[in-house]
Amino acid sequence: MESLTLTESEIVEATGYKQPAKQLSALKRAGITADRRPDGSVRVWRHHITGISMPKASPQRHEPKLKSDRKAA
Repeated sequence: MESLTLTESEIVEATGYKQPAKQLSALKRAGITADRRPDGSVRVWRHHITGISMPKASPQRHEPKLKSDRKAA
């Protein structure tokens, strides 16, 4: 199973920076959500990069056709 977050080397590759403050700035400019871990390193959730989103909602149910809904002719 793939890690939920990008590795440090992936973040460096994506931003071109090794300093966390510059990484955060570059990620923000690119529209990528990132935050800091308690140790000061940068964390980027992999789904923000790969585009995997929340599961789709189930399809809409069709309304039943009732006699009372029919127009009188």
